[in-house]
Amino acid sequence: MIPISEVHSRHHQRAHGGSDGGFGHGASGFHSHHAKLSLVQRRWITRGLRAALALLLGFSLYYFLGRGSAESVALRRNRKLLEAEARSFIPAATLKNLVLVAGHAVYTGVDYAEASKESSWFLEEYQKVKGEAQSFLDHIRLGIEEAAVDPEALLLFSGGQTRRAAGPRSEGLSYWVVAEAAEWFGHPEVRNRTFTEEHARDSFENLLFSLCRFYELAGHYPETITVVSYTLKEARFRTLHRDAVRWPLEYFRFVGTPVPPDAIGAKEGEARTVSSFAADPYGCGGELLAKRLHRDPFAVGAIHPSRCPEMRALLAYCGPDMLSGHLPWTS
Repeated sequence: MIPISEVHSRHHQRAHGGSDGGFGHGASGFHSHHAKLSLVQRRWITRGLRAALALLLGFSLYYFLGRGSAESVALRRNRKLLEAEARSFIPAATLKNLVLVAGHAVYTGVDYAEASKESSWFLEEYQKVKGEAQSFLDHIRLGIEEAAVDPEALLLFSGGQTRRAAGPRSEGLSYWVVAEAAEWFGHPEVRNRTFTEEHARDSFENLLFSLCRFYELAGHYPETITVVSYTLKEARFRTLHRDAVRWPLEYFRFVGTPVPPDAIGAKEGEARTVSSFAADPYGCGGELLAKRLHRDPFAVGAIHPSRCPEMRALLAYCGPDMLSGHLPWTS
Protein backbone atom coordinates (compact mmCIF):
# COMPACT_ATOMS: atom_id res chain seq x y z
CA MET A 1 0.00 0.00 0.00
CA ILE A 2 1.29 3.42 -0.91
CA PRO A 3 1.39 5.82 1.94
CA ILE A 4 -1.00 8.73 1.82
CA SER A 5 1.87 11.19 1.96
CA GLU A 6 3.47 9.69 -1.15
CA VAL A 7 0.22 9.84 -3.08
CA HIS A 8 -0.10 13.50 -2.15
CA SER A 9 3.51 14.05 -3.16
CA ARG A 10 3.04 12.48 -6.59
CA HIS A 11 -0.21 14.37 -7.16
CA HIS A 12 1.56 17.57 -6.24
CA GLN A 13 4.37 16.86 -8.71
CA ARG A 14 1.95 16.11 -11.53
CA ALA A 15 -0.06 19.23 -10.84
CA HIS A 16 3.11 21.33 -11.05
CA GLY A 17 4.51 19.78 -14.21
CA GLY A 18 6.61 17.07 -12.56
CA SER A 19 8.43 14.37 -14.53
CA ASP A 20 6.72 11.33 -13.08
CA GLY A 21 5.92 8.97 -15.89
CA GLY A 22 6.78 11.71 -18.42
CA PHE A 23 3.22 12.96 -18.20
CA GLY A 24 4.14 16.53 -17.53
CA HIS A 25 6.52 16.64 -20.48
CA GLY A 26 3.97 15.05 -22.79
CA ALA A 27 1.31 17.61 -21.86
CA SER A 28 3.69 20.45 -22.57
CA GLY A 29 4.51 18.96 -25.98
CA PHE A 30 0.84 18.56 -26.79
CA HIS A 31 0.02 22.19 -26.02
CA SER A 32 3.04 23.38 -28.01
CA HIS A 33 1.99 21.31 -31.05
CA HIS A 34 -1.58 22.56 -30.73
CA ALA A 35 -0.36 26.18 -30.61
CA LYS A 36 1.77 25.68 -33.76
CA LEU A 37 -1.20 24.22 -35.66
CA SER A 38 -3.44 27.06 -34.54
CA LEU A 39 -0.98 29.63 -35.80
CA VAL A 40 -0.82 27.97 -39.23
CA GLN A 41 -4.55 27.57 -39.28
CA ARG A 42 -5.03 31.19 -38.38
CA ARG A 43 -2.78 32.23 -41.23
CA TRP A 44 -4.63 30.05 -43.73
CA ILE A 45 -7.99 31.15 -42.38
CA THR A 46 -6.94 34.80 -42.68
CA ARG A 47 -5.77 34.26 -46.24
CA GLY A 48 -8.92 32.37 -47.06
CA LEU A 49 -11.12 35.08 -45.61
CA ARG A 50 -9.25 37.74 -47.55
CA ALA A 51 -9.61 35.78 -50.76
CA ALA A 52 -13.29 35.13 -50.10
CA LEU A 53 -13.90 38.78 -49.28
CA ALA A 54 -12.10 39.89 -52.43
CA LEU A 55 -14.10 37.40 -54.46
CA LEU A 56 -17.34 38.55 -52.87
CA LEU A 57 -16.55 42.20 -53.46
CA GLY A 58 -15.51 41.49 -57.03
CA PHE A 59 -18.66 39.52 -57.70
CA SER A 60 -20.82 42.22 -56.11
CA LEU A 61 -19.12 44.91 -58.15
CA TYR A 62 -19.48 42.89 -61.31
CA TYR A 63 -23.12 42.17 -60.55
CA PHE A 64 -24.12 45.71 -59.78
CA LEU A 65 -22.07 47.26 -62.56
CA GLY A 66 -23.35 44.69 -64.98
CA ARG A 67 -26.87 45.23 -63.78
CA GLY A 68 -26.50 49.02 -64.04
CA SER A 69 -25.00 48.67 -67.48
CA ALA A 70 -27.80 46.36 -68.54
CA GLU A 71 -30.37 48.77 -67.15
CA SER A 72 -28.70 51.67 -68.95
CA VAL A 73 -28.72 49.73 -72.20
CA ALA A 74 -32.37 48.84 -71.64
CA LEU A 75 -33.27 52.45 -70.91
CA ARG A 76 -31.46 53.67 -74.01
CA ARG A 77 -33.13 50.99 -76.08
CA ASN A 78 -36.57 51.89 -74.70
CA ARG A 79 -35.94 55.57 -75.35
CA LYS A 80 -34.93 54.87 -78.93
CA LEU A 81 -38.02 52.74 -79.41
CA LEU A 82 -40.23 55.50 -78.05
CA GLU A 83 -38.56 58.09 -80.27
CA ALA A 84 -38.89 55.83 -83.29
CA GLU A 85 -42.54 55.23 -82.52
CA ALA A 86 -43.12 58.96 -82.06
CA ARG A 87 -41.49 59.61 -85.43
CA SER A 88 -43.61 56.92 -87.02
CA PHE A 89 -46.75 58.65 -85.73
CA ILE A 90 -47.00 61.60 -88.09
CA PRO A 91 -50.50 63.10 -87.96
CA ALA A 92 -50.19 65.24 -91.08
CA ALA A 93 -47.83 63.34 -93.37
CA THR A 94 -49.94 63.96 -96.48
CA LEU A 95 -50.10 67.74 -96.07
CA LYS A 96 -47.71 69.88 -98.09
CA ASN A 97 -48.43 73.57 -97.56
CA LEU A 98 -48.42 75.78 -94.46
CA VAL A 99 -51.10 78.34 -93.69
CA LEU A 100 -49.85 80.33 -90.71
CA VAL A 101 -52.10 82.57 -88.63
CA ALA A 102 -50.00 84.75 -86.32
CA GLY A 103 -51.65 85.23 -82.94
CA HIS A 104 -51.99 88.64 -81.29
CA ALA A 105 -53.82 88.00 -78.02
CA VAL A 106 -54.93 85.43 -75.45
CA TYR A 107 -58.61 84.62 -74.97
CA THR A 108 -59.70 85.04 -71.35
CA GLY A 109 -63.48 84.94 -71.69
CA VAL A 110 -65.74 82.16 -70.48
CA ASP A 111 -68.00 81.98 -73.51
CA TYR A 112 -66.05 81.47 -76.72
CA ALA A 113 -69.09 82.53 -78.70
CA GLU A 114 -68.38 86.07 -77.48
CA ALA A 115 -65.01 86.29 -79.18
CA SER A 116 -65.99 89.47 -81.02
CA LYS A 117 -66.00 91.40 -77.72
CA GLU A 118 -62.81 93.11 -76.60
CA SER A 119 -63.65 92.14 -73.00
CA SER A 120 -63.19 88.47 -73.91
CA TRP A 121 -59.51 88.95 -74.72
CA PHE A 122 -56.54 90.04 -72.65
CA LEU A 123 -55.43 93.19 -74.44
CA GLU A 124 -52.49 95.52 -73.99
CA GLU A 125 -53.33 99.21 -73.69
CA TYR A 126 -52.56 99.90 -77.35
CA GLN A 127 -54.93 97.08 -78.34
CA LYS A 128 -57.92 98.36 -76.40
CA VAL A 129 -59.68 99.87 -79.39
CA LYS A 130 -62.96 99.14 -81.06
CA GLY A 131 -62.69 96.42 -83.68
CA GLU A 132 -59.55 94.78 -82.26
CA ALA A 133 -61.32 91.58 -81.23
CA GLN A 134 -63.10 91.40 -84.57
CA SER A 135 -59.75 91.61 -86.33
CA PHE A 136 -58.65 88.45 -84.50
CA LEU A 137 -61.79 86.69 -85.73
CA ASP A 138 -61.09 87.92 -89.25
CA HIS A 139 -57.61 86.39 -89.14
CA ILE A 140 -58.98 83.08 -87.88
CA ARG A 141 -61.61 83.04 -90.61
CA LEU A 142 -59.09 83.97 -93.33
CA GLY A 143 -56.77 81.19 -92.24
CA ILE A 144 -59.58 78.65 -92.34
CA GLU A 145 -60.70 79.84 -95.77
CA GLU A 146 -57.15 79.60 -97.13
CA ALA A 147 -56.86 76.04 -95.82
CA ALA A 148 -60.32 75.15 -97.13
CA VAL A 149 -59.40 75.88 -100.75
CA ASP A 150 -56.23 73.79 -100.48
CA PRO A 151 -56.87 70.22 -99.27
CA GLU A 152 -53.11 69.77 -98.89
CA ALA A 153 -52.76 72.71 -96.50
CA LEU A 154 -51.97 72.46 -92.81
CA LEU A 155 -53.43 75.35 -90.80
CA LEU A 156 -51.36 76.49 -87.84
CA PHE A 157 -52.43 78.98 -85.19
CA SER A 158 -49.19 80.35 -83.73
CA GLY A 159 -48.53 82.12 -80.44
CA GLY A 160 -47.28 81.30 -76.97
CA GLN A 161 -48.32 81.98 -73.38
CA THR A 162 -47.46 85.65 -73.69
CA ARG A 163 -49.48 87.36 -70.93
CA ARG A 164 -48.92 86.68 -67.22
CA ALA A 165 -52.26 88.15 -66.17
CA ALA A 166 -54.03 85.90 -68.69
CA GLY A 167 -52.62 82.77 -67.06
CA PRO A 168 -50.84 79.92 -68.84
CA ARG A 169 -53.05 80.07 -71.92
CA SER A 170 -51.49 80.41 -75.34
CA GLU A 171 -52.48 82.60 -78.24
CA GLY A 172 -52.37 79.60 -80.57
CA LEU A 173 -54.79 77.54 -78.50
CA SER A 174 -57.04 80.58 -77.99
CA TYR A 175 -57.47 80.92 -81.74
CA TRP A 176 -58.12 77.20 -82.15
CA VAL A 177 -60.88 77.17 -79.52
CA VAL A 178 -62.48 80.29 -81.00
CA ALA A 179 -62.49 78.56 -84.40
CA GLU A 180 -64.13 75.55 -82.78
CA ALA A 181 -66.81 77.73 -81.19
CA ALA A 182 -67.42 79.39 -84.56
CA GLU A 183 -67.87 75.92 -86.13
CA TRP A 184 -64.90 76.61 -88.38
CA PHE A 185 -66.78 79.32 -90.22
CA GLY A 186 -68.63 76.78 -92.32
CA HIS A 187 -65.57 74.66 -93.13
CA PRO A 188 -65.60 71.79 -90.60
CA GLU A 189 -63.36 69.70 -92.88
CA VAL A 190 -60.45 71.98 -91.97
CA ARG A 191 -60.63 71.02 -88.30
CA ASN A 192 -58.58 67.83 -88.63
CA ARG A 193 -55.89 69.74 -90.52
CA THR A 194 -55.56 72.48 -87.92
CA PHE A 195 -52.90 72.52 -85.20
CA THR A 196 -51.22 74.96 -82.82
CA GLU A 197 -47.72 76.29 -82.27
CA GLU A 198 -47.43 77.53 -78.67
CA HIS A 199 -43.89 78.86 -78.21
CA ALA A 200 -43.71 82.00 -80.38
CA ARG A 201 -43.24 85.33 -78.61
CA ASP A 202 -42.98 87.65 -81.63
CA SER A 203 -43.64 87.69 -85.35
CA PHE A 204 -40.25 86.26 -86.31
CA GLU A 205 -40.78 83.31 -84.00
CA ASN A 206 -44.27 82.87 -85.47
CA LEU A 207 -42.61 82.05 -88.78
CA LEU A 208 -39.51 80.30 -87.46
CA PHE A 209 -41.24 78.03 -84.96
CA SER A 210 -44.09 77.26 -87.35
CA LEU A 211 -41.60 75.81 -89.82
CA CYS A 212 -40.28 73.55 -87.08
CA ARG A 213 -43.79 72.62 -85.96
CA PHE A 214 -44.82 71.78 -89.52
CA TYR A 215 -41.92 69.35 -89.75
CA GLU A 216 -42.91 67.78 -86.45
CA LEU A 217 -46.47 67.28 -87.66
CA ALA A 218 -45.83 66.33 -91.28
CA GLY A 219 -42.38 64.75 -91.24
CA HIS A 220 -41.15 67.17 -93.90
CA TYR A 221 -40.99 70.91 -94.48
CA PRO A 222 -43.71 72.80 -96.35
CA GLU A 223 -43.61 73.50 -100.04
CA THR A 224 -45.36 76.87 -99.70
CA ILE A 225 -46.14 79.27 -96.87
CA THR A 226 -49.13 81.59 -96.55
CA VAL A 227 -49.04 84.04 -93.63
CA VAL A 228 -52.21 85.65 -92.27
CA SER A 229 -51.83 88.85 -90.22
CA TYR A 230 -52.38 92.60 -90.43
CA THR A 231 -51.55 94.16 -93.79
CA LEU A 232 -49.46 96.63 -91.82
CA LYS A 233 -47.04 93.78 -91.06
CA GLU A 234 -46.71 92.47 -94.61
CA ALA A 235 -43.32 94.07 -95.25
CA ARG A 236 -42.03 92.72 -91.93
CA PHE A 237 -43.04 89.15 -92.80
CA ARG A 238 -42.41 89.20 -96.54
CA THR A 239 -39.01 90.85 -96.41
CA LEU A 240 -37.34 90.74 -93.00
CA HIS A 241 -38.57 87.47 -91.53
CA ARG A 242 -38.65 85.56 -94.79
CA ASP A 243 -35.11 86.70 -95.56
CA ALA A 244 -33.92 85.72 -92.07
CA VAL A 245 -35.10 82.12 -92.52
CA ARG A 246 -34.03 82.28 -96.19
CA TRP A 247 -37.37 81.08 -97.48
CA PRO A 248 -37.75 81.42 -101.29
CA LEU A 249 -39.90 84.41 -102.23
CA GLU A 250 -41.73 82.51 -104.98
CA TYR A 251 -43.14 80.10 -102.41
CA PHE A 252 -44.35 82.77 -99.99
CA ARG A 253 -47.75 84.47 -99.80
CA PHE A 254 -49.24 87.02 -97.44
CA VAL A 255 -52.94 87.58 -96.72
CA GLY A 256 -53.98 90.35 -94.37
CA THR A 257 -56.61 92.63 -92.93
CA PRO A 258 -56.23 96.31 -92.02
CA VAL A 259 -55.70 97.36 -88.43
CA PRO A 260 -58.78 98.81 -86.69
CA PRO A 261 -59.34 102.49 -87.60
CA ASP A 262 -58.98 103.56 -83.98
CA ALA A 263 -55.56 101.92 -83.60
CA ILE A 264 -53.76 105.25 -83.39
CA GLY A 265 -50.02 104.95 -83.49
CA ALA A 266 -50.03 101.53 -85.14
CA LYS A 267 -47.97 102.78 -88.07
CA GLU A 268 -45.40 104.41 -85.79
CA GLY A 269 -45.15 101.27 -83.68
CA GLU A 270 -44.69 99.12 -86.75
CA ALA A 271 -41.97 101.44 -88.07
CA ARG A 272 -40.01 101.04 -84.81
CA THR A 273 -40.36 97.25 -84.90
CA VAL A 274 -39.29 97.06 -88.54
CA SER A 275 -36.26 99.21 -87.76
CA SER A 276 -35.31 96.93 -84.85
CA PHE A 277 -35.59 93.75 -86.94
CA ALA A 278 -33.66 95.36 -89.81
CA ALA A 279 -30.72 95.86 -87.44
CA ASP A 280 -31.23 92.59 -85.55
CA PRO A 281 -32.94 90.09 -87.92
CA TYR A 282 -33.06 87.27 -85.37
CA GLY A 283 -34.15 89.36 -82.39
CA CYS A 284 -31.13 88.47 -80.27
CA GLY A 285 -30.67 91.66 -78.27
CA GLY A 286 -31.90 95.06 -77.23
CA GLU A 287 -35.59 95.85 -77.29
CA LEU A 288 -36.50 92.72 -79.26
CA LEU A 289 -34.89 90.38 -76.74
CA ALA A 290 -36.42 92.30 -73.83
CA LYS A 291 -39.84 91.96 -75.44
CA ARG A 292 -39.38 88.21 -75.87
CA LEU A 293 -38.42 87.76 -72.24
CA HIS A 294 -41.40 89.84 -71.15
CA ARG A 295 -43.69 87.71 -73.31
CA ASP A 296 -42.52 84.49 -71.68
CA PRO A 297 -43.83 84.91 -68.11
CA PHE A 298 -44.23 81.15 -67.61
CA ALA A 299 -40.70 80.30 -68.81
CA VAL A 300 -41.87 78.08 -71.67
CA GLY A 301 -38.89 79.09 -73.76
CA ALA A 302 -38.15 78.56 -77.41
CA ILE A 303 -39.09 75.46 -79.34
CA HIS A 304 -36.49 72.70 -78.86
CA PRO A 305 -34.28 71.87 -81.87
CA SER A 306 -34.73 68.12 -81.30
CA ARG A 307 -38.18 68.58 -82.82
CA CYS A 308 -36.68 69.66 -86.14
CA PRO A 309 -32.98 68.64 -86.16
CA GLU A 310 -32.18 70.13 -89.57
CA MET A 311 -33.15 73.55 -88.23
CA ARG A 312 -30.83 73.34 -85.22
CA ALA A 313 -28.34 75.91 -86.55
CA LEU A 314 -31.10 78.33 -87.54
CA LEU A 315 -32.88 78.05 -84.19
CA ALA A 316 -29.65 78.73 -82.31
CA TYR A 317 -28.31 81.48 -84.55
CA CYS A 318 -27.86 85.06 -83.37
CA GLY A 319 -26.14 87.80 -85.32
CA PRO A 320 -26.64 90.92 -87.42
CA ASP A 321 -25.83 89.05 -90.63
CA MET A 322 -27.93 86.38 -92.31
CA LEU A 323 -27.20 82.78 -91.45
CA SER A 324 -25.17 81.02 -94.11
CA GLY A 325 -25.02 77.33 -94.87
CA HIS A 326 -27.52 74.70 -95.84
CA LEU A 327 -31.16 74.78 -94.78
CA PRO A 328 -33.74 72.09 -95.62
CA TRP A 329 -35.59 74.35 -98.08
CA THR A 330 -32.55 75.86 -99.80
CA SER A 331 -31.07 74.33 -102.93
